[in-house]
Amino acid sequence: MLAYIGRRISILIVILFGSSFILYNLAAISGDPLEGLRGSTDPKVKVEINALIHQLQLNVPPPARYFIWLKHLLTGNLGLTRSGNPVSTELSQAIPITIRLIFMATLIAVILGIGLGIVSALRQYSRFDYAMTFVSFLLYSLPIFWVAVLLKQYLAISFNNFLGTATIAPAWIAGLSIVSGFFWAAVISGDRKRVFTIFGISGAATAIVLTLLSLTKWFSHPGLGPIMIAAMGIGIAYAVTFLSTGLANKAARNASLAVVALGVVLYFPTQYLFNKYPGALTVFLLACLTVGLAVGCGYYFAKEDRCPVIRTSVITSLVMGVIILIDKLMKTWVPYVNTDAVNNRPSQQSVNQTRYWIQGIFGLPSWIFCSMYSFQLSL
Repeated sequence: MLAYIGRRISILIVILFGSSFILYNLAAISGDPLEGLRGSTDPKVKVEINALIHQLQLNVPPPARYFIWLKHLLTGNLGLTRSGNPVSTELSQAIPITIRLIFMATLIAVILGIGLGIVSALRQYSRFDYAMTFVSFLLYSLPIFWVAVLLKQYLAISFNNFLGTATIAPAWIAGLSIVSGFFWAAVISGDRKRVFTIFGISGAATAIVLTLLSLTKWFSHPGLGPIMIAAMGIGIAYAVTFLSTGLANKAARNASLAVVALGVVLYFPTQYLFNKYPGALTVFLLACLTVGLAVGCGYYFAKEDRCPVIRTSVITSLVMGVIILIDKLMKTWVPYVNTDAVNNRPSQQSVNQTRYWIQGIFGLPSWIFCSMYSFQLSL
């Protein structure tokens, strides 16, 4: 057993050595680090070139330079970046961000993947199953390096330009409306007439909402407000009641609507507390108060079999609380982008953060795909 492990470790070391040697030399001969300086007219350019040659040891052939790099790597000396900062310092700053990103991306992927897997398994061979299969295979098969360039262009560079006007072009409204129509038609499904009806209603609703957001420049001054929260809360109350107990349970429906009404009434006091006492403790105490009010509403409206009613009202209250918290976070957008450090260019605030988020976004399709179909196959 020990001999087998030793052989496997030896093979691993040889493979790592060979692959790193090849990659190092390919990277060394693929470009010239001095190319930007050679065409400079600065009188001190020769001094800078000589300093960079000495710093990067460019006078040493790449195969020999590899062993110098390997020696430094094994002794813990990772060298300096082009800006003069130690590589170890850059890595220590990047690792916590990467860990947080991987954790959140994995959590989201598992939740979405298992959820889609359950629904696809229950509605096998339906339009929803075919649509999710197509989207999953599409996202799973896209080249990461190609999508990275697109996301960087549209989510970082072009998004800053969009925030300058905060208006959506008619072509984008039409395209997003068509995508929304196909999505909801696939999710709800039904016979052909019902599918076309859902497609038309969802597409028209999306077009109207995006047009209003564009005309009001909502993206530059985001927020929900009590009226929008009330409208969303009513929809959430009916949706949660339908999923939890069914709309025939009037006690659960009334308890959920009462929770929504309390959330709208307490909207402004909640905003005051967020502004006066910001922090996790305030959020936790408000969450406890929210659950307590929801339990009270469920207990009041239910004369018997109170557990399903209380469960429905608690779920509705928690969703309402999340929406109110999101509304508060939205209101911090304008002061944030107007700071001197951001200067209305939020997507270019941190190149590293942009790169990490892009990497996380690319990881999601693969993880969602694997989680979804692993769970579906297990059923």
